[in-house]
Amino acid sequence: MNFKRLSLTDIKIDINRVPKKKTLVAAMQEAGRWEKSSWGRKLIVQKRRAALNDFDRFKVTLAKIKRGGLIRKELLKLKKESS
Repeated sequence: MNFKRLSLTDIKIDINRVPKKKTLVAAMQEAGRWEKSSWGRKLIVQKRRAALNDFDRFKVTLAKIKRGGLIRKELLKLKKESS
């Protein structure tokens, strides 16, 4: 593996040198900290988004629009209060 592609994490697992992928994945799951890390959560979200169908993506878009409207409304309230 090229050093440019490596990323250091806080996760430390005691395994033999040059493990097989299967052994490495099993050791990481046994440690149980991968899913709690920000990198692990990002990968889970990416997989979940890739599995969405058209209607699910449409619902996500509507939720984002609704959320943006609520944020805009609250910002306007704060601007009116401050002035």
